[in-house]
Amino acid sequence: MGIDTRSVRYGAFILTGANILSQLLGFVYRMLLSRLIGAEGMGLFQLIFPFYSLALALGTSGICVAVSRLAAEYMALRNYAALRGLVRRALAAFFGIFAVISVGAGIFAAPIAERFLGDERTRLAVYVLIPVILFTGIENIHKNYLYGTKEVNPPAFSDLMEQVVRMTAVVGLLRLFLPQPDDRMLALIAAGMLVCEVASSGFLRLVYRRKSARLPQGGEGDRHMTRRILAIAAPVSVTNLANNIISSLIVILIPRMLVRSGLTQSQALGEFGVLFGMAMPLFNLPSALIVGLGLVMVPKLSENLATGNMADLRHKVSRCILATSFVILPVLAVLVPLGDTLGWYMFGQRVDPAYLLPIAIGTAFSIYMAICGSILNGLGKQNISAVNFLLGNAVELAMVVLLVRLPGLRMAGYVAAFVASTALTFALNFRLVLSTCGLAAEWRRWFVAPLASAVLAGLVARLAYLYLGELLPDGMALAGGVLAAAVCYLAAATAQGVGAGTAVGKSASRRAESVKRL
Repeated sequence: MGIDTRSVRYGAFILTGANILSQLLGFVYRMLLSRLIGAEGMGLFQLIFPFYSLALALGTSGICVAVSRLAAEYMALRNYAALRGLVRRALAAFFGIFAVISVGAGIFAAPIAERFLGDERTRLAVYVLIPVILFTGIENIHKNYLYGTKEVNPPAFSDLMEQVVRMTAVVGLLRLFLPQPDDRMLALIAAGMLVCEVASSGFLRLVYRRKSARLPQGGEGDRHMTRRILAIAAPVSVTNLANNIISSLIVILIPRMLVRSGLTQSQALGEFGVLFGMAMPLFNLPSALIVGLGLVMVPKLSENLATGNMADLRHKVSRCILATSFVILPVLAVLVPLGDTLGWYMFGQRVDPAYLLPIAIGTAFSIYMAICGSILNGLGKQNISAVNFLLGNAVELAMVVLLVRLPGLRMAGYVAAFVASTALTFALNFRLVLSTCGLAAEWRRWFVAPLASAVLAGLVARLAYLYLGELLPDGMALAGGVLAAAVCYLAAATAQGVGAGTAVGKSASRRAESVKRL
C-alpha cells in the first residue's frame, strides 16, 4: 500500500520534520550570532523586527490566508482554470501594497528608526530590509499555494534551505567585516537575510511554475477571484496589522520601560536580548514539533467545508488538539528544570531560573492559541480569530506599560503579561473552535492526562540530571536526563490511554466509533 502524500498525517510529518531541523539550525544560528554580537547586539537585532513584521502583516498575511484557502477549494472542486490564475492575482495585489510600503519606508526611514524603533542605529537596516520584504512576500505567496494544493515537500525543503543560506550568509558577512559600528553590523545581518530570501523565493517560484504546467485542463475559472481574495485578505490584513502594531509596540517599549526602571540603555538592551533573543527561542522549540500540523490543517478543513464532510472535520480537529498536547507538554516540562543549563551551553548566557516555569506556561498557551487559530482559519472564522489575538495583545501591551517600568519587576512584569495574554487568547479561540465544530471538550484526554505525564517527566529529568551530574560530564548528564524523561513520559502517557498511537490515530473502526459519539 502506497503512502498518501496528500494526507494530513503525511503533510504534518514532513513539515514537522523540516521544522525540527529548521529550529535546530536556527539554534545554531542564534548561538553563533550571540557569540559574535553579544547580548546588547542581540537586543538591537530584535529591534529591527517590528518594522519587518509590520510590513509583512500589511502586505502578505491576509493574501497568504486567501491563497491557501482558495487553492484548497479550487483543487477540491477540480477548478484547475481558477488555480492557474490564483498566484498571479495574489502577486499583483501584493506588489501594489509593497510599492506603498517601500516608498514610505524609503522616505521616512529616519523617523522609523529614531521614533518608532527607538534607536537611530537601526536606520541603515531599515533600508536593507525593503528588498527583503519584497522577496519574503513572493516566497510566502508561492509557499501557501503549495500548502493549499497539498504539496508539502517543496516548502519543507525551502525552509531548510533558507535556514542554511541565512546562517551561512549572515555569519559569513559578520566574520568577514566585523568589527563594525552597530548600524553597519545590523545592515550586514539584514543583507544576509536578503540573500536567503532571494534563494528561497526563486526556488519556490521555479517549483510553482513546474507544478502549474502539469495541472490538468478543466474548470470554469472564477470571475470573482479578485473580489474573493480581497474579501478574505482585507479583514485578516487589517486585524493582523493591528496585532502587529501592538506586538511591535511591546517589543519597542520594553527597553524603554527598563530604562525608566533605573537601568542604563546598554543594560536594558542586554536584558531584553537575553530574554527575547535567547530564552524565548529556546522555549519555542516545541512549536517546531507541531507547526506543520497547523499549516496542513487549513487546506484540509477548507476542503471538508467545501465538500460538507463535517464528521471528518470534527475528527481532524480532535486529533489535532490531542497531538498538540502530546508533543509540546513534555518538551516544555523538561525545559523548565534544564533550561538554565541548556541556555548557557547554547548561548553563553544564563536565564533567571524564576522565569522558566512561567515562560513555559505562556509558551504552552501561545502554541495552543496558534493551533486553534489555524483551525479557525480553515473553518472560515479568521476574522473572529484575529479579533481574539487583538484583544490578547492589547492586554499584554497594557500590562507591559504598567509592570515592566517597576524596579521590583522589570522583565518579570513582561513574563506575567505574556502568560496572561496568551491564556486569554487561547481560551477565546478554543471556545470558538468547539462551538463552530460542534465538539464537546475532552478535558482529560486532550489536556489533563498529557499534562500529568509531562510533569512527571520533568521531575524525572531534574532528578536524573542531578544524579548523573555526580558521575558524568555535564553534557552527558543533560542527555541522560532528557532520555530518562522521554521514557518516563511515554510510559505514563500510554498508561493513561494517551500514548503515541492515540495521538496519531487509531484503527478505522475506532475512528468511526469516535465520530459516532460526536
